[in-house]
Amino acid sequence: MLERTRDATTLRYDIDEAQLSIHDANGVVFAGSPGVVLDGELVTPDGSEARSADATLDDSTPAVVHRCRRDGGEPVELRLELDTHPSGVVVTMELENESETAVTVDSFRIAGGNVEFGSDARVYRHGYQSWTPTGALPVGERFPPENEDAAPMMYDLATDGETRTSNYVTAVADGSRSLTLGFLDHDRYVTRFDIADDSTGVSGVTAVCPADGYRLARGETLTSSPLLADASRTVSDALAAWASAVGERMDARVPETVPTGWCSWYHYFTDVSEADVRENAEGLNEWGIPVALVQVDDGYTTAIGDWRSVNDDFSDMGALAADIESAGYTPGIWLAPFHVAADSAVATEHPEWLIADEDGPVGAGFRSGEYLYGLDATHPEVQTWLRETFHTVVHEWGYDYLKLDFLFAAALPGDYHDETATRADAYRTGLSIIRDVAGDETFILGCGAPIGPSVGIVDAMRIGPDVDPVWETPGESDSQPALKNAVRNTLNRQFTHRRLWLNDPDCQLVRTTTDLTDAERRAFAAVVALTGGLNVFSDAIEEIDDAGRNLLERTLPPARTGDVVGVGSEEFPDRLVCDHPFGDGATIAAFNWTDEPATVSVSPEEVGVSSPVAWDAFEERAVSLDGAGIERTLAPHDALLVHLSEPTDRPGVTGTRDALTGGSGAIRSTSWDDGTLTIERADAPPVEALVSVPEGWSFDGEDLAGGEDGTRIFAVELEAAVTELTFSPPSELD
Repeated sequence: MLERTRDATTLRYDIDEAQLSIHDANGVVFAGSPGVVLDGELVTPDGSEARSADATLDDSTPAVVHRCRRDGGEPVELRLELDTHPSGVVVTMELENESETAVTVDSFRIAGGNVEFGSDARVYRHGYQSWTPTGALPVGERFPPENEDAAPMMYDLATDGETRTSNYVTAVADGSRSLTLGFLDHDRYVTRFDIADDSTGVSGVTAVCPADGYRLARGETLTSSPLLADASRTVSDALAAWASAVGERMDARVPETVPTGWCSWYHYFTDVSEADVRENAEGLNEWGIPVALVQVDDGYTTAIGDWRSVNDDFSDMGALAADIESAGYTPGIWLAPFHVAADSAVATEHPEWLIADEDGPVGAGFRSGEYLYGLDATHPEVQTWLRETFHTVVHEWGYDYLKLDFLFAAALPGDYHDETATRADAYRTGLSIIRDVAGDETFILGCGAPIGPSVGIVDAMRIGPDVDPVWETPGESDSQPALKNAVRNTLNRQFTHRRLWLNDPDCQLVRTTTDLTDAERRAFAAVVALTGGLNVFSDAIEEIDDAGRNLLERTLPPARTGDVVGVGSEEFPDRLVCDHPFGDGATIAAFNWTDEPATVSVSPEEVGVSSPVAWDAFEERAVSLDGAGIERTLAPHDALLVHLSEPTDRPGVTGTRDALTGGSGAIRSTSWDDGTLTIERADAPPVEALVSVPEGWSFDGEDLAGGEDGTRIFAVELEAAVTELTFSPPSELD
């Protein structure tokens, strides 16, 4: 018996029975068999030919080697290694081919047929790429199926499309028990979990590490991605720990500064022109909103794939980038580097560049009346084309911000020019070439991208579907453009922010000509501000009214990060908490994601404080709590946003009047010294601080409201980088 334990999670391997089991403090939560699929045949060890990886076989042995035989009698060796990890316990498999000929490795797998979660359990399903729906559903429930045209763009084509799958990581929770499983390395494999469940519970989970038909030569070895198991933490904490581990192993790129700015897509779509971009850059300048980016989206090329061939609405992409930069903004541009339309010059002149199988080019979806395909990034000529394309875009045209879309197209299952390449190999080869040409200083946003294999190359990742100017479109799948679908993924993937990259929740839309309600615009503004990801809006500047401008301004600067409460237990978590870096306080957003009015409440105890007074950010007024919380009846898809702080015997900062984050991102620090409160503003525009002043203290400022205990809230404009406020203590007034 091999055994490893970390915290309350134990991993055991019964060598004689060739059975792997995971235990929590209450017993077994998972039991299954390791194996490998070779040439379509599942090969599993039976324990009869097992030996230690070292000299002896006992409880301290780090690994065991099974000599396995295929139906034809040809031997292979499967090595299992158990280890501990700061986030749980880990099992890794290694295959050595001892047969006389090469074998085709389809996948490593651990099939669990004994999973201890019943009818009340929820399964956290993590999507394959940016747009694939992600969240926790009750056992037996499924996200709606994709339509045939969109399916290649939304889910992993290596799966059957029927089995419930979760890519890279998954979790099951039932009351106080939970199990989170996640692969740790994603540079070679597009990993997944196949989950069997119905309304009675989960009957099986199979961890699959696909090798994509890799030909393993005689004497060669192939190692799986390590599988991490965590039955000690809550699902939310375990997901965060998994992401931290993956980010560390794969050298995640996490820029300190989050991009903010304007994008052309959701107003102009493909009808954008050079004149439109210039007009909006000018509008931003006149407005004076402190954002850094102007990004040209789809609509400037003659065809998808022909990125250096611009249409008649654009004359000189280099001159446009120079003018954007002269206006004070970073020039950004959209490309889908691996996605090509059937009628593009790239596809028609170089059909051998396309990912294909025995039936011809592999379909990469149908969009805007066009069939689309994927480029084989292992082909030397494609690699040359990528280098030339991005040298032009970055170094000749001058675009320093790249939004790379439909990236999944480089990881389609098929036959690659490099026969040794897995799908992840091919994808990372192409993306790494782009990074190498663009340089480390160029900001790369991934979109429509396989999540795991992108880590370490992109700076930011779209983590959900497009927002679209509607809440939802009845009858469409949960991966399709809709604000509802963007919100679901943004909340359920928040744990990847600043661990794998910067998250991109997609653009805010605040113009009144969309089908979004005031409540929906307000709620998404809270999500964007408090989660701390990219903050980009996509309305024509001239169509944004005063209320819309005010809402956008209040989402700046974004928080560094926020915590979503309820991941793993709800499809739509309804609490978002942003701690204040300048004191013992926080901002809480409580949401009504239902389609009917609902009453929500916020209590200071949720964040461990006992504020006598709070600030309702959307109603823009101070509220006396008088020992209770705040309760509001919200419209469908609306939010209650409250700033809270821990009371002290001296004045302190509760939040900010004009920033939805309550000051996170706007105020760097506060300090107190003998009656003087010093507030250091972050590198951000002036803000209005909300200062709580206990009873008896004297202060000359705008008195907004008070609590039952005599605490008052004052508004103070922070115009200087450092502001000092002087208060008279109660003893001086006696």
